Amino acid sequence: MKYSLSVHEFSYNKIKNGTRKVGVHLFDKKAQQIKLHDTLELCNISTKEKLNCEVLGIAIFDNFSNLVDALTPQALGYTNKEEIMIRLERMYPPIVQKSCNAVGFFLRKTDEDINFNVRPELER
Repeated sequence: MKYSLSVHEFSYNKIKNGTRKVGVHLFDKKAQQIKLHDTLELCNISTKEKLNCEVLGIAIFDNFSNLVDALTPQALGYTNKEEIMIRLERMYPPIVQKSCNAVGFFLRKTDEDINFNVRPELER
């Protein structure tokens, strides 16, 4: 299946340039429908640019704090946990965070060109 998710520009750019491998969202009704190998069409809220990613893994947590503690800052595109929590609280105020669990979608961009390295002896 293919699902569209709106993403803040800052997060979108981190996924697009490969510095973020995990999309972080509220585990709301829409997110609960997403399964392994589904395609997420991420839409940049500011520019409306779109990026397709395959869901390689799903991790559900009671809250964003537990998610951030369990994953490396680098997987989320940051260097430290404090910065991640500040960004998440800007996107999802505490009252909103209390309404749902948190989910991390492990992503692989599918819009990328795949380069195969062919051994010279196999080239024609």
